[in-house]
Amino acid sequence: MPSAAIPAPPWRAPKKPPAARQPLSAGAVLSTALRLVDRDGLDALSMRRVAQELGTGAASLYAYFANKDELLEQLLDRVIGDIPLPSDAAPDWIAEVKRSCYASRDVFCAHRDLVKVARGSIPIGPNSLRYTEAMLAVLRGAGIPDRIAAWGMDQLSMVIVADAAESAAHAERGHGAEADSAPYLNQIRDYLAALPIDEFPNLVAMAPAMVEGSGDERFSFAIDLMVDGLARHARTDLRDYAHDGGAE
Repeated sequence: MPSAAIPAPPWRAPKKPPAARQPLSAGAVLSTALRLVDRDGLDALSMRRVAQELGTGAASLYAYFANKDELLEQLLDRVIGDIPLPSDAAPDWIAEVKRSCYASRDVFCAHRDLVKVARGSIPIGPNSLRYTEAMLAVLRGAGIPDRIAAWGMDQLSMVIVADAAESAAHAERGHGAEADSAPYLNQIRDYLAALPIDEFPNLVAMAPAMVEGSGDERFSFAIDLMVDGLARHARTDLRDYAHDGGAE
């Protein structure tokens, strides 16, 4: 008859109970991938790293995502789902569009350089489609012709993505706060001011203006320019707009 279990020597550290494995699902994979990007940046993301965080093998992830590109596509769409949808019932459509642009930028900037996934692609996930539909409803509701609304939204998106990507790049270089980038900007200002004035009279004269203003101020300036430009195309008589179907 076997004897009782032999106790472990007192100098051995007790073993920790195994961590409970997180149930695998598409949502769990996306949550883990987003956590990795927030912590280590987009370049650190791989199927293998996500699998390690979940305590499984990379092969198990392919039951939910065909490849890394598909994972990134859905990860971007998940983040876009955090952007509040613009409302075509807002009393001031210009203020509503600008508010939505600022909100979009804030959401992208909250996730390091994930926004780089949006460069060179057209997001068509369910959250992206809902956001596009809502924004187009605002623009068309203001009487903006269809082509102008489509092009305007595309260009606004490009400004938002470019600004968020640039903010992420500055943060990677340790210039996340305005004060952190001040020494570099001062160097650029002084360099421009020291250029040969006979060849670069405008750059020399405008050296301070070329680097002044915070990132928020410059973003606001860009959005104001674009949205105010869209407003030039808004129909004041919406009966005419309804009659021609919104076509230019």
